[in-house]
Amino acid sequence: MNIKKTLGLGVASAALGLTLVGGGTFAYFSDTASSTAAFNNGTLSLTSDPSVIVDLSNLKPGDVITRDFKLTNDGSLDIPKVLLKTLSLVTDTKSDNEGHNLKDDIIVTFLNNNDKRQPEILVKSLSALESESPDLVAKGILGSILGGEKSGIRAGDKDTLTVQFAFRENLQPQNYYQGDKLQLTWSFEASQGKGVYK
Repeated sequence: MNIKKTLGLGVASAALGLTLVGGGTFAYFSDTASSTAAFNNGTLSLTSDPSVIVDLSNLKPGDVITRDFKLTNDGSLDIPKVLLKTLSLVTDTKSDNEGHNLKDDIIVTFLNNNDKRQPEILVKSLSALESESPDLVAKGILGSILGGEKSGIRAGDKDTLTVQFAFRENLQPQNYYQGDKLQLTWSFEASQGKGVYK
């Protein structure tokens, strides 16, 4: 081999070696940043006080019962609406009602939402109320005029309501209702408001 070839082969070998050594070891700057996220869901918690609004016996046509009760938001989220769900069951003890329904003759009047300053929210018979779901914490026009709170119940707040039950008296005797029993269950259904951009 001539010297040029030997020298050229040596330079090529050295270049290849340097390439392998240099290509396999290099350094660079680096940095790492991290972030965390926490999701904590709010709670909806509505309570009614007292839990038994009315429990009466010996009722007769013409009787009127007025009671106050509170709806309290014990949760961390505001409640924009509280819908009233009504379920009532009549027991005709003597099977002599002949088409008359005690639910038609018990008239429910929500006289006032004291916090909304909303007088006479609604007047309905129990049977009519079963097919509706009124919002008990809405502020109407009169409540706006009288300066009541905004609709809904804020977290940690409460609304005090006054309700009246009246046993409607007809012109004819209502003997067919004697001894009958009525079991009323009210459910107060709270719902969350619309989601917001946070």
